[in-house]
Amino acid sequence: MKRTHNTTPTNQAPAANQVALQVLLSQSEDDFYGSLQRIWNNVVQLEDMGIIQQENDKFMYAYRFAEAELKRVYVDQYTQNSTQAL
Repeated sequence: MKRTHNTTPTNQAPAANQVALQVLLSQSEDDFYGSLQRIWNNVVQLEDMGIIQQENDKFMYAYRFAEAELKRVYVDQYTQNSTQAL
């Protein structure tokens, strides 16, 4: 038995909502890749300064910078959401 799809207004999202979702996803990707770029730039800067001397140290510092970045984003999102709730 074939499945048929009803084209009711509840099954179809308006074009404006689809565009808004695409913009939101694009901004999210930009923020994500921007964060990765900042993390790696910090690692490269430490390497240029001579602080990082071994390959494994790069990953350890990148991990620590990623933790700090996640914390920063979480705090930004939490404060933004809590101010909108007020």
